[in-house]
Amino acid sequence: MKDLFSKCGCNCGRCPSYKENLQTDEDRQRCSDGWYRYLGFRLSPDKLRLCDGCQTPDDENPVRYQNCYVRRCAVRNGVETCAHCSGYPCEDVKNLHVIQRADARERIVARLGTPIPEEDYLAFIEPYEGIKHLDEIRASLGPEDIVGMTKVSARPKLVDFPDDLPFSKEETSAFEAIYRLLAAVESVEDISYARQAALKKRRRHLLKILWAFGRFGKPKEEGGSHLVIDGETYLAQKIHSSYSRVKNYCKALVEYGVRCEHVPLTEEGWLTPGGALRRGGWFMEMSFDDDAGGVSVLEALRGYTARLNEEYGERAFRYFSKADMRVLIM
Repeated sequence: MKDLFSKCGCNCGRCPSYKENLQTDEDRQRCSDGWYRYLGFRLSPDKLRLCDGCQTPDDENPVRYQNCYVRRCAVRNGVETCAHCSGYPCEDVKNLHVIQRADARERIVARLGTPIPEEDYLAFIEPYEGIKHLDEIRASLGPEDIVGMTKVSARPKLVDFPDDLPFSKEETSAFEAIYRLLAAVESVEDISYARQAALKKRRRHLLKILWAFGRFGKPKEEGGSHLVIDGETYLAQKIHSSYSRVKNYCKALVEYGVRCEHVPLTEEGWLTPGGALRRGGWFMEMSFDDDAGGVSVLEALRGYTARLNEEYGERAFRYFSKADMRVLIM
C-alpha cells in the first residue's frame, strides 16, 4: 500500500476498496465485514468497486463511489488537497468527516466494548481520518503553497414580486413577508463552491418543510398560532428522514423567524436503530415569530400554497421555490 490522499484528506491508497487493494474474493469479504463492523454500513462483497481514488481526473472516467461536492470545490479551486486552500478548514470539510473525528477510535471502542486490533484500525479507520491527514499536510506547506479560495454566492433565482395584488394592505404585507422569507433562505455571499452546493441542497429541504406546513398543515387549535402535520405527511415530501438532520433544519429555520418542533407521541418507537424517523409516533408543529409576521403570515402561507397547488398540481413546488406569486392575480 502507498499513501494517496484525496482532496478531503482520506487516504485512498490505504482504503481496502482502492483498486490495488481489492484483488481477491478474500479482499472483498474483508472489506465488506470491516466497514460494517467499524463504520456501521454494509456493502456486499460483489457490490464493492475497484475505486480509482479521488485524485484521478474526471476526463479519465474514473470509478469512484461518489464525486462529492467537497472534491468538486477543490477541483474548481485548483488545489491538490483542501489543506492547500486558504479557506481550510472550512465547515464543509469538517462536516464531511464528522463520523471520523479525532476521537474516532475511542468512540468505536466504546461502541464495540472491545479494543480494536492495530491491523484493523489501520485498514478500516485510519484511512478515513481526513482532518488529521489534512492538518499534517497543511503543517508541511509554506505560504507559497496556499491557493486563495474562489468566493461565490448562493442566491436563489426568484420571480419578481407582483405589484398589483388584489388584496388589502395587511394581506399584501403578509405575502410580502413570505416572499422575503423564500428569498432569504440560504442566500449568502462570499462562500466556497462546496458551501454553495451544500446550501443549495439544504435550501430545497428547508423549502420542502415550509411547503409541507403550508400545503398540509392544520391549525393546532382554532385561531391558534401553530400549524401541525403528522410524520407520514412530513416524510411524503421526501425531506431527509434523519432525526439529526431534522433537528438541524429546525435550527436553521429559526434564523428566519420560523419555529419548527418535532413532537414525539410516545417515548419509543418513532425512531429506527439507525436514527431515521419512522412514519408514525410523532408530529411536527410550526409557527412564525411576531417579527416574521406571526399568524397572518402563517395563514397567507396556507393560502399561497393552496393556490399554487390548484393551478399547477405536481409542478406547484417548482413555482414555490422561485417565490412566484403571480398565481395570486390569476
